[in-house]
Amino acid sequence: MRIANTGDAPVAVTSVALDSPGFEAAPATRRVVELGPGSRIDVEAEYGPVRCDTPPEPAYALIGVADRNGSPVRVPLAAPYDVLGRIHDGDCAAEDLARAVPVTLIPAAAPPEPTAPLPAQLVVSRGTASGDIRVDEIGGSVLYALHGALPATMRAGEDRLSVDLTIDAARCDPHALAEAKKPFVFPLWIAVGSSAPEYSRIPVSEENRRILTNYLTATCGARR
Repeated sequence: MRIANTGDAPVAVTSVALDSPGFEAAPATRRVVELGPGSRIDVEAEYGPVRCDTPPEPAYALIGVADRNGSPVRVPLAAPYDVLGRIHDGDCAAEDLARAVPVTLIPAAAPPEPTAPLPAQLVVSRGTASGDIRVDEIGGSVLYALHGALPATMRAGEDRLSVDLTIDAARCDPHALAEAKKPFVFPLWIAVGSSAPEYSRIPVSEENRRILTNYLTATCGARR
């Protein structure tokens, strides 16, 4: 999110948050910076789970300002190239695909040795989709790297596909560990029938988040 000071006096910005009817609220990004007249700055702002029954506009930026006693300024958000709309449409399409082709991540409790990747399985089930289902590609996050034997296909007469994965620590530096906003968002691309691959996400349960966090802590510690 780009913030510009169009006034004649400096402004001390303390936080930034997105206010959009198409997304649930997410915690504000805490960022203390003084913007002089004519200055601007780019700040990452989180967005919550999508609300597919509600369009994302009109959207606003909630900007915390030091001299307003904690009450943020609500500013209309300009979204060039319909960035917010494209994010909204993409997340809703991912939810539809998740219903058509449910996936489950099953990580091992621990790696075979402290610095080794963590074995896991990606279990693909048949939901509302018919025909062949092909898992084309998976991706990791800033903290975790995911690798698997892909592409892999579940044929039309099958209801389950298991793909062997490994999960590794992508970064162990303190800055990445402290600043990672979405460490468990793992992208996934699935093709149903003859259609082109579509974007989805691998869901990560609270139990699996705990396993992955413990793995990262132990592995990064062993690699230092």
